[in-house]
Amino acid sequence: MKKLLLILMAMVPVAVWAQFAPAQDKPGTTAMHADSSAFVAWATGCVAEPGPMNISNPSAGLAGQGWPASNVIGFPQGTMGVTCLGDGGQATVTFASPICNRPGADFAVFENGFANAQDTDMWFLELGFVEVSSDGENFFRFPAISMVQTLTQVGGMGCIDPAQIHNFASKYGAMYGTPFDLDEVPDNELLDKENITHVRIVDVVGCIQPEYCTYDSEGHIVNDPWPTPFASCGMDLDAVGVIHDIEHYPTPPGPPGQGVDDNEAEKVSVYPNPASGKIFINAENVQNIDLYNVTGQLVLSTTETEINVSGFEAGMYFVRVKYGEKTYTERVIIR
Repeated sequence: MKKLLLILMAMVPVAVWAQFAPAQDKPGTTAMHADSSAFVAWATGCVAEPGPMNISNPSAGLAGQGWPASNVIGFPQGTMGVTCLGDGGQATVTFASPICNRPGADFAVFENGFANAQDTDMWFLELGFVEVSSDGENFFRFPAISMVQTLTQVGGMGCIDPAQIHNFASKYGAMYGTPFDLDEVPDNELLDKENITHVRIVDVVGCIQPEYCTYDSEGHIVNDPWPTPFASCGMDLDAVGVIHDIEHYPTPPGPPGQGVDDNEAEKVSVYPNPASGKIFINAENVQNIDLYNVTGQLVLSTTETEINVSGFEAGMYFVRVKYGEKTYTERVIIR
């Protein structure tokens, strides 16, 4: 009996087990409402290159007609004010001040998905890959992951579970942005994460047929609503909100250990990690301690080396310790 159970478990798609952050109205979500004070700026330019309404029938024409690229500029407009990318189309946005890499998410992408009326765990989401560039020529993609089943095609008006996708541009519904942390993009000598001038959104062709499908960073076929053969099909880009840019965050706090050599780093400790009651900081000559949430917002500043975090929302935080003339940053999980 046990052997049979193990065989059956092995046959169950991995999507059943994998879980990422849930929908915008669920505990543990990473969704950011457009009104969040974390946003300091919005995209100021957009160039769209829409793909076909149906990649398997290109003669039907391109998507995006009547949905201009200018819709992406500025604050999100919600359901109607979007730019539709079609199958495999793309849009590249620019900013008044370059995005920079700071603790937590650095920008967020807005789409216009909506919940299934019969099952609010399932959402109509047209997915898109996200790429960044510091020169407008060389683009680097966030490692997106989809654990949505690929045995059956998600229909043109079908829905998927946001908890089964990660690092796609349209994980959340209208007016809620999907945050992106530049730390998740692999380092490359052609990418300056302190000077991101362009963000590109590339529509996922959600077809599971081998001749048309697209793949995530782990080689999984990505399954999302398809076909959608009309002008407003594909990823519907609404806006790109900036959380960290050079104008507002000119001085990086740096990754763990930045600004200290290995011997000096051993002189600083932040514990316990994960924490649920208190966090203790052990360092000589502490000048100040700052606590940032995952979006990079400063939530606490103190000189005390014992911090009560029992009232904080569970999640990832960054503890920045300034001691003497040095600074040390540590990621901490609060439960």
